[in-house]
Amino acid sequence: MNKSGKPILTRSYHIPLAMFDDAFRAFQKKYVYPQNILLTAVLLAIAGVYVHAALKDTSQTLAYLLIVACVAIILVRWYKTFKLRRSVHEALKDVEQDTYELSVYDEGLVIRTKDAPKPAAEETPAEPEPETSAAEEKPENGFQQLFPEEPADAEQIPPTELPFGTGLKILEFPEYFMAYVVKQNFYVIPKKDFSDDEIAKLKQLCNA
Repeated sequence: MNKSGKPILTRSYHIPLAMFDDAFRAFQKKYVYPQNILLTAVLLAIAGVYVHAALKDTSQTLAYLLIVACVAIILVRWYKTFKLRRSVHEALKDVEQDTYELSVYDEGLVIRTKDAPKPAAEETPAEPEPETSAAEEKPENGFQQLFPEEPADAEQIPPTELPFGTGLKILEFPEYFMAYVVKQNFYVIPKKDFSDDEIAKLKQLCNA
């Protein structure tokens, strides 16, 4: 993204864990729940056919197995959805105090991650920690990638550029804005750290 001139606005902010939990839930409701509901409806319809067949002929063992399989797939799908939410919640506990900076340009948004100040008790060198799974890696720029392919880089995180007109959508919620791309990546921008005029400018982006 070619950034020309000064940004329209620049502001640093923190994302409370409860706010990110709410945003993640809203994101799942928008993109994950509809898929789950569609799959559930299809599998229940298939299971219904086999239930009817089993009632007509109780000796059909295959029908019972297929009914159990359909129900199992439905339960696993929903279980994974809620398990992912819990995993994200636990991972974000370590970065709740991190500071982020939003810069708005005519061409798009730029989000930077700043190092959060450490309490005095944590200034002494810590012993190396065991490797964590991909779901526990530190999220970038107040953002959770739902399906990370590689572990997060331990070095300084580069700015995230979100150009307008490339699938970027911005939604407004009572306490925050959500900027998202593709249906996998989303960014939380809390209103509490912005002035009324800045919130008005962000609202214009939502309607653009």
